[in-house]
Amino acid sequence: MNLLRWARHIGALILLFSSSLAFATVYSSPMLSEANSLVDIVPKQAKQLATDYITQRTLTDKTEKSPSSISRDETDARTRTPGGTIDALRILARAEFNLGNQRDALRHLKEAAVLATNYNLPYLLLDIRLVDIRLRWQISGDAITARKALEEWETSFGEIQNPQQLARGLQYKHTMLLADIASAEGDMSVADRLYLQAKPYADEAKSNQVMISYHTTLGSHYLAAKKYNPALSELLFSYWRAIESDSGVELAKVNRLLGQLFYERKVLDKANEHLSQAADFYDNYEHSPLLAPILKRMGDIYYHQGKYNLALVHYFNAMDHERIQNNIESVIDIRVSLAATYLHLVNFPLAEQYLDRAQKLLEYADIPRLKAYALLLESGLARHQFNAEKVIEKAQQALDIAQQSSDISTQKSAYQLLYLGYELKGDYRQSLEYLKQYNSLANIEQQEIDLLNEDAFRQQKEFVEQTLHLTGQKEELEQTRTEYHKFQKITFTLFVLCALLFVFILRRGHIINVQREELDRLNQDLFTHSRSGLRNLRMLNARLPASLEESISKFEQWHVGELIHEPLNDRLRFVMIDVPFLRNMYLQHGYEEGLKLERAFGDYLREKVESPARIYHFSDANLLYIEPNKEQMSDPEELFNKIQQWVMEFEPERRINRIIRMGMADYPFLPRAYTAVNDKELVDVLLMSTSTARTLSMKEHCSQWVYLKAIENAPAASLATGNIRKACKHSINQGLIKVHSSYKNEDSIKKLLKDE
Repeated sequence: MNLLRWARHIGALILLFSSSLAFATVYSSPMLSEANSLVDIVPKQAKQLATDYITQRTLTDKTEKSPSSISRDETDARTRTPGGTIDALRILARAEFNLGNQRDALRHLKEAAVLATNYNLPYLLLDIRLVDIRLRWQISGDAITARKALEEWETSFGEIQNPQQLARGLQYKHTMLLADIASAEGDMSVADRLYLQAKPYADEAKSNQVMISYHTTLGSHYLAAKKYNPALSELLFSYWRAIESDSGVELAKVNRLLGQLFYERKVLDKANEHLSQAADFYDNYEHSPLLAPILKRMGDIYYHQGKYNLALVHYFNAMDHERIQNNIESVIDIRVSLAATYLHLVNFPLAEQYLDRAQKLLEYADIPRLKAYALLLESGLARHQFNAEKVIEKAQQALDIAQQSSDISTQKSAYQLLYLGYELKGDYRQSLEYLKQYNSLANIEQQEIDLLNEDAFRQQKEFVEQTLHLTGQKEELEQTRTEYHKFQKITFTLFVLCALLFVFILRRGHIINVQREELDRLNQDLFTHSRSGLRNLRMLNARLPASLEESISKFEQWHVGELIHEPLNDRLRFVMIDVPFLRNMYLQHGYEEGLKLERAFGDYLREKVESPARIYHFSDANLLYIEPNKEQMSDPEELFNKIQQWVMEFEPERRINRIIRMGMADYPFLPRAYTAVNDKELVDVLLMSTSTARTLSMKEHCSQWVYLKAIENAPAASLATGNIRKACKHSINQGLIKVHSSYKNEDSIKKLLKDE
């Protein structure tokens, strides 16, 4: 059994411990009843109440005639009976155990045993010994010693003459403890047999709490063994019983386990639903130690769903609660999870900050799982920093730890980072070897997941819920059957009407599909160029204003601080391309050959243009190309060379004019005044720059490009004259707009622009 599985068993056994101790006990003092109800939710408060009960009351010599705690009479708030004192000490032991004070817990149980011996309370003494055996086993994990102690307990139990009902109750606890030990050791057959042996008492018990606790324990047993279907059945039984009996404490426990079950089965929406219900309950109690793990798990769910901001919220909330509890493993786990989340959000400084804090704490705590996770994150950060040696070193260290603990998931992640690290280093042979290892482990994980299909799991959940819910509705069903016959004729009539309506809907659906296909064809004809097949000017006029308006909105949100990061992805570069051979091909090649050539050129360009870039057939020989400009200082000559290369590679065997003329501009045109230039004015700027490039091309007999770029602080007023061409010329003279071109004589270009 690996460390992770053992940790899960211990966590489940803590729940079983608290459930078993609360079994069928009725407290005569309201203070003890309240302490008992809070011992698992707020152990500090339960400890205080039990301590106050002992310190504020005087122990009397009165002993109970009956061994049952039900018969205790403590009407005098100034005194406490031996039985009540033993109950208080047991509650103190449970509270100390939940707070991590194991020695104090054992000390309180020893005090309770001395009281039971002194006042001759054999039944309570046997009960205390069961609690002591369970507690020592959970602390040490020594199953052999625990079984030996249970054998001695059984001998003592056989020596006492006792009423049958009390004997059955103690025997039930004894059997459940043996079953819990077998379950923790992974001995499924023995555990199943012992749980089945204890079932009759739970079914016959008058207390709903006993029945709910039994099925919750059994569900935990199956969950720890990854038998998800029977675990689901048992936990859903407890879920509905807890709802019917209005038991908030038991319902919260079951919701925690159901959340864990669905989380392990990767049904994250249902896991979040049950954990949210549990969190809502525990949030009503201040400083509850059970709230932080639930918030952490909810954060993990949002992390796996890619909702990183929600994950951060829950991690920070969990961290606030863990500061109160001071659990170092949980503190490290949360900080490692925060580092992983910030790494996914590409916030490397914060990721490094939380990772450094976690690694400093790991120096004082030996937690291999978290240490391996931290090393993987450190390797991931090094990869983003292009530090190949560090990527490989940290990933290898994480792999060594994961192999020692047989953690397949961590091994897979380590192999992935190793192959990426060697790839970054340039050692592709070694990278390929680690990639094969990664794929091998990924296949193993996928095979395990495929054993249980999520859809089948959801269907089974619905079936089990319906079955459990309808069990108590048999009488109502019989009455419904009687009334059902009265409405058979009405049902038949409705069936006929529904059939007619269904036929009508089918007919209408067919008509709608035909109309939709016709509409799609009309849209295709309307918004594409009739010869080239590219998007046409009508499409440009319909889409461009809305696209620019959205881009403006995002820039303005960033400018006023509503967006954290500048939306570089929304910057656009507009290019007007004059292709002379499109203007002359019909004269040179004839009408039919020209149609074929233009269609082939359009199909060729559609293959070359990769989304989100797009291209429009603006006019006969002019194309408009738009692409995101993620880097403000990207070289326009690179774009020119790319488009020139496209033209050069188009049917190279043909003898056509390969010269192109390009005019370029960015959007927003004015970096500090986003709305100063609208879509029509931007196209006008492109036409002016393209015309200048055409004039230069005709003069130099080669391809040319002209790029107009406003300076960073150009004011909006410089272009708000109503005539964009005049405004551009004036701004060029003032130096507000810079002219870049393939033609090196800037004065000549400015002169040409003035003549436009």
